[in-house]
Amino acid sequence: MNLNEFKEILFKKASDAGFEHSEIYVTNSESLNISIYKQEVESYNLNKSFGLSFRGIINGKIGYSHTRILDNGSIDMLVNTAKNAALLIENEDMQFIYEGDKKYQDVVCYNEAIDNLDPKDLIQLGLDIENECKSYNENVVNTGGCKVIYSKGEVEISNTKGLNLKNKENILYAYIVPIIEIDGQKQDGTGYKIATDIKELNPKEIAKMGVDEALSKINSKSIKTDNYKTAIYNEAMVSLLSAFCGVFSADATQKGLSLLKDKENTMIASEKVTIVDNPLLDNGLASAPFDDEGVATFRKEIVSKGKLTTLLHNLKTAKKANTNSTGNGFKSSYASTVSVSPSNFYIEKGVLSFDEILETLGEGLLITEFAGLHSGANAITGDFSLAAKGFYIKDGKKEYPVDQITVAGNFFNLLKQIKEVGDDLSFPLSSVGSPTIIAEGLSIAGK
Repeated sequence: MNLNEFKEILFKKASDAGFEHSEIYVTNSESLNISIYKQEVESYNLNKSFGLSFRGIINGKIGYSHTRILDNGSIDMLVNTAKNAALLIENEDMQFIYEGDKKYQDVVCYNEAIDNLDPKDLIQLGLDIENECKSYNENVVNTGGCKVIYSKGEVEISNTKGLNLKNKENILYAYIVPIIEIDGQKQDGTGYKIATDIKELNPKEIAKMGVDEALSKINSKSIKTDNYKTAIYNEAMVSLLSAFCGVFSADATQKGLSLLKDKENTMIASEKVTIVDNPLLDNGLASAPFDDEGVATFRKEIVSKGKLTTLLHNLKTAKKANTNSTGNGFKSSYASTVSVSPSNFYIEKGVLSFDEILETLGEGLLITEFAGLHSGANAITGDFSLAAKGFYIKDGKKEYPVDQITVAGNFFNLLKQIKEVGDDLSFPLSSVGSPTIIAEGLSIAGK
């Protein structure tokens, strides 16, 4: 049975069962993950996945069900499961099946140049990256991972209100984690690249990026506990922003899980800070012309020059707040219910180069890496206490690498205490991005 036949029968049986409106959400994906170790293919995993979820409204309640198989038995299961689930719901939240928008923006998230690549070329790429690491520096003793990954996927949404949407995306990237050893001290670094064409993946550049980072950490030492002028490198700031981006969800504020409740149109950050959610970003890892409810997506400034202008909404939270959806109703998988999630979420870049950021800092600490974010960051209060690494900065230059320190602060206070924002906006294998920033109010604990 093909998808169109399945859909027609499913919607008919759902209507007969009492559903007022029904919808299917379909994902079809494929991924190839190649891992290289010591010039051999350690693993070669080709995964294909298909999934269909059904949801329908009955008596004002919405029920979900899902399947991987398109047959008559699945149709009956989907209808019965969703109906039983809906009848068990006790909350009175209004639910929606969306009829769609008049216009959807074109989004660049699929590149034919990386479709149908020869796996042999991807294997060779991984071998070359690993080999270049050892050729670049004799102190490379091992790798903590060397992978080349290609994935593609297609999403389709169709419902009884006439909505019919389809979008496809693909991505190719490679990374390596070289481990170096000098005088008994081991350090690692990461080299990576996201590409829209395999020709963009230069093994020497990726290897150099990882090895140089590892070399820069050699002879790291702790510093004494004190108050330091502090800059947070773009990749470190990304990890921090990733841990706390959920506080901008209207679902979190409505459940009392975010301190941003009732803070719209107030200053919550420095005037230097603009935070953007942009699902229309070319080749962004979370770019899409519509969300998983079929709402057209658009670029929006969540924080504009320090002022909270909007929270992220799906249809349900928007109804509660008497506003419109921001196109952020997403599912974590085909089998999940719709929640509120950011797309490409980032701090807008400023005007200072990285070197100018260090010059402005003068003397202080550059944090390049945070660890322990899952256990050391409280998204409700905003408090964090994290192990960190970085560099001591003197006269606007890196003086020596620093580790074995703990950085403590509060995310909400940090946003208010950002003094400068760099122009080095980066998305390190992530849909969350940030430039390097200078901030006050952080506590640095060392020896």
